[in-house]
Amino acid sequence: MAIDGKGSITDNDIFIFPKNQSLTADDLRGFIHYQINTLCENYKENISMYKGHYPILDKKPKPLNKPDNRIVINFAKYIVDVFNGYLFGIPPQITYDGDDKVNEDLQNFNNTNSITDKLNEVAKQTSIYGRSYLFCYYDEHGQMKSAISSPQNSFIVYDNTIAQTPLYFIRYIVDDSNHLTISVYDGTQQTTYNDSYQIISQTDHMIGSVPAIEFIENEERQGVFESVKTIMNGINNAVSQKANDVEAIADAYLYLSGGSIKKDDLQSMADNRVIINPEADSKAEFLTRPNGDGTQENLLDRLEKRLFTIAMVANLDNIDSGASSTASGYSIELRMQSMRGLASNKERKFTNALREFYKLWFDARDTVDFTLENKVKKIKQFLSGTAKDDPINHLQFKFSRNLPRNIADEANTAKTLEGIVSKETQLGVLSNVPDPKAEIQKIEEEANQKINNAIKNNPADYDFTTPSKISGEEDGK
Repeated sequence: MAIDGKGSITDNDIFIFPKNQSLTADDLRGFIHYQINTLCENYKENISMYKGHYPILDKKPKPLNKPDNRIVINFAKYIVDVFNGYLFGIPPQITYDGDDKVNEDLQNFNNTNSITDKLNEVAKQTSIYGRSYLFCYYDEHGQMKSAISSPQNSFIVYDNTIAQTPLYFIRYIVDDSNHLTISVYDGTQQTTYNDSYQIISQTDHMIGSVPAIEFIENEERQGVFESVKTIMNGINNAVSQKANDVEAIADAYLYLSGGSIKKDDLQSMADNRVIINPEADSKAEFLTRPNGDGTQENLLDRLEKRLFTIAMVANLDNIDSGASSTASGYSIELRMQSMRGLASNKERKFTNALREFYKLWFDARDTVDFTLENKVKKIKQFLSGTAKDDPINHLQFKFSRNLPRNIADEANTAKTLEGIVSKETQLGVLSNVPDPKAEIQKIEEEANQKINNAIKNNPADYDFTTPSKISGEEDGK
């Protein structure tokens, strides 16, 4: 669909711009207007629901002091938090295979940038909005840093080729006076505009490419509860109406027929909770409307069941692991089959995005480490045909599902795999071993320590460290 300027937007809400054409003020204005007036409206609704503000709270009050309960059951927050707790409750392991020095630098970068915490927040935003961004920049010390950028005030523009390569990362802020300040990042520069879309400044951002990566929940850029918003609203309406009915029963009118009762007598009956009417044909009863309690309960049961079925997120309240503790983890996994598929799809999307993110880091690392010695080394490798392949191919990502685990069963499985698979794969079976590579290193260190202790404490006090003594050439022999 075309928007103002030369840009357009796809059915999956991706901004597109013609390749090899310059972005003008009119083009930028078209993107910003569509973002604010269309996409952000849905973003605001989703984040409001996640925070517990549903449309039922905005309805007009009922007239004549009728019961008007506004009960909110925050299923949006439940779905988002349960789903991402299942996928990211155990931080993913990100390692580099083949070079310990590179892996050490990678872990230092992840730790100093709190990447696992940022990924958890990005995952939550993608489940709410359908997308989120990690933005890269250099701090005052020349170190590459990353920050989360919300889709409520940022977006990426891609080219119109089949590859859909990022062209611009656009981020804007609105001050207290409702004035816009817009920052546009291309492959080399940051250009800042005011709310009249006039250029204020231009600087090099030094990243080497568009300095932001888009993380998505799915190809349609829909949040995890997007397809069940009407069901959640229906449940809130039904529960609130049920509360209204209960309140209406408590406030029901008392109907008295036959004879007459004085006002003082009515007050006395109310105080003593006794009804007395001397007339022979008198009658007293409460006026109540028909009770639809059974119908309401059936409706609520069906809505709640369909809610979790369509959202494909498990309702943990309905999971019964059974009496056997040894089978509990497997039993729960079976009941979470649909959520496992949903999580696997999100894992693939995040893996692709993480590869693009770390490509920026590798490029920055090569730039910093591009000394004359490394230049000569790379030229020699290129001329000899031994140039290293893309380091991105050596990245390993391991996402672990956050489920109850039976350590005894895992230990038996690991023991069974002895001699069949590599040590790293064998240790990877154990959920209490977060980093198999580091664990192997610890095992080797412990083995070396035992050998050293044995040599140090040998009864004969034989010197194993001197070659001449070991070979028998001792004391001039």
